[in-house]
Amino acid sequence: MKSKIKSTAISLFNANGIANVSMKQVADCLKISAGNLSYHYKNKAILLAVIYTDMYEETLDYILPENSYITLFHFEEMMLKFDDLQQRYCFFFNDIVHIIKTYPEIAKKYEASNLIRFKDARKLIDYYIETDRIIPENDSIDYNKTIYNIWMTSTFWQSQKLAIHTASYTINKCGSIEMLWSILLPYLTTKGLEEYQQLRKFVKLPTN
Repeated sequence: MKSKIKSTAISLFNANGIANVSMKQVADCLKISAGNLSYHYKNKAILLAVIYTDMYEETLDYILPENSYITLFHFEEMMLKFDDLQQRYCFFFNDIVHIIKTYPEIAKKYEASNLIRFKDARKLIDYYIETDRIIPENDSIDYNKTIYNIWMTSTFWQSQKLAIHTASYTINKCGSIEMLWSILLPYLTTKGLEEYQQLRKFVKLPTN
């Protein structure tokens, strides 16, 4: 029943926004009583916290696979996984400011998880530098800022499309992966560019 409650709540949150969905609506959709629902999840904050934990656990292996040579394609695979997560939990990313302001415990966990991801992403960048795919850091390049730019772009990709959807403005009409590569490509070495070009020969650039 708990799994069914979570999936129903996610569907309602995605369709209507988390602020516009009550626990009664979740119960009605499931055709159970409010009391039955509260037996499993006492309130929306607890239900959302459990859903967020599920989201977080999905991302644990995104950044740094163990005991393997990490290709540039790994960056793309990682971003594709995150894009899929955003599609399935779009309410969270569309309503992220509301969630952070309204649910402080989730806000703390979300911030902590992102700080961990920043550290892991830095290890990935350093690995690409060590293997001569990305140029070394210098006075003009701060990869911590690059990582933050990638995080901002990926995190707010869905919501920015809601904010800027004028047909004549085409910059954000590309796929999220293309936009993310546009941040990283200028830092690739000759070896890195050759690997990227080989990647594009065999794997079409995602357009979602």
